[in-house]
Amino acid sequence: MNDRTRFIIIRKPFVEEAEAISALMAINAEKGLVLPRSVDDIRNAIDIFLAAELDGRIVGAVSRYDYGQHLMEIRSLVVADDVGKLGIGTMLLKVLIRNLHHEGANRIFALSYSPYFFRRNGFIEVPRESLPEKIWKDCQFCKDRDNCGETALLYAPEQPVEN
Repeated sequence: MNDRTRFIIIRKPFVEEAEAISALMAINAEKGLVLPRSVDDIRNAIDIFLAAELDGRIVGAVSRYDYGQHLMEIRSLVVADDVGKLGIGTMLLKVLIRNLHHEGANRIFALSYSPYFFRRNGFIEVPRESLPEKIWKDCQFCKDRDNCGETALLYAPEQPVEN
């Protein structure tokens, strides 16, 4: 079976899959791409995750954080290295954005060390200071707060999201 005939399923993960998601997070956290998330943390927040399944294996995940007032953050977007060129990250992102829009979110943002990926998917760069909710929640406690390498990006609603 070649990559074009494989089926990737984007779905809500089961609690039992928290360990697989945490393992993906750990690999990407070691590379400095995301913050690590414990199995318990993921298990307790499983309802805010989406997972990508390929051939019965969890190969990607993404979560969100609700700041209220229609502001949502896309967080913890990870894809297994061995399937990195199949578009799984883009699939996860688009499904999550579509779900968030259905829930009434009109401001969706991400902080990323990979801004090109988000720009390619309809996000625009914004100053971190334009997201005070994020700064007060997480950034003020971060060890890299004074030397942050992440780029703040906001989803531009005029960019259509493909289904």
